[in-house]
Amino acid sequence: MKKSILVILLLIAGFSIFAKNSKHKKKAAQDNGITSVEIYRTVCFGRCPEYKIEINKDGMATYTGMRFSQDTGIFKKSIGKAKANEIIDMFIENKADTCREMYDNRIPDLPGLIVTINYPNRKKVIHSANFGPPFLSRIAEAMDAVGKKTDNSWKKVGMPKF
Repeated sequence: MKKSILVILLLIAGFSIFAKNSKHKKKAAQDNGITSVEIYRTVCFGRCPEYKIEINKDGMATYTGMRFSQDTGIFKKSIGKAKANEIIDMFIENKADTCREMYDNRIPDLPGLIVTINYPNRKKVIHSANFGPPFLSRIAEAMDAVGKKTDNSWKKVGMPKF
């Protein structure tokens, strides 16, 4: 009799702990959702283009062309929520928020890659991301593919401040 009561109490305690943890995880995921992601490619010692691509979770992409880029200016276009969430999911799946803030640049002439993950109440910036985990370069390439200004569907909204 004592053993069965003990087993029942342990089961109740286990279920309550499990329910509390799953509720906490859901709340944390809602509170800490990514609002936008950004890559910034810096110039090199030559004429490497300097530009920024930002993708918001609502599907709006912003391309800011600075020096040596195809077009100088700030351009916007909608890439769609599905494509934006696909890229944001790459950050979540690879746990990019656990990356270091800076990776050692072993080749100073290469253009730099700075990745920024924006949350509602904070920001995660990763400098020299091209020398970090390989998934950061893959994510940057995916962002380049959808966000780089390669056609006339972009609407110019201003000029960058230098």
